[in-house]
Amino acid sequence: MTTATDSTTAIRELAERYGEAWNSQDLDAIIDLHTEDSVFVAHAAGTPRAEGKQAVRGAFAGYLALLPDINFAERALHVSGDHWVLESVMSGTVAQPIEVEGEALGESGARVEVDCVDVIEVRDGLVASKQTYIDSLAMQRQLGGE
Repeated sequence: MTTATDSTTAIRELAERYGEAWNSQDLDAIIDLHTEDSVFVAHAAGTPRAEGKQAVRGAFAGYLALLPDINFAERALHVSGDHWVLESVMSGTVAQPIEVEGEALGESGARVEVDCVDVIEVRDGLVASKQTYIDSLAMQRQLGGE
């Protein structure tokens, strides 16, 4: 019989592996931890919802291309039931200008560091949904936007 503690421990271990994959910028390792029908939503202006493992992979590849050294420094990890919430500072070096609402912001080599919250739903030991909330205003300011 699986207890709540066992479930929490398994989710915490998944969260740690997932964070390591992201901080290693290992797209294959990240995607291997997702369900086939996983969903990704970056709650930022104009960002489309990605549905299905291949669409999620494409969205993540885009982020890794924009911020090839992306890193999520954990502030707090909250684990419960079938999900975790990660509060972190997302940082990285911009590889090319980032398009935000039709405006190109930043330039190659610019650094960004913004607050980020990920809400991750887990099903069958894999990531089923990743909802990402970043401080878009801070990012725009750091990249020279208004």
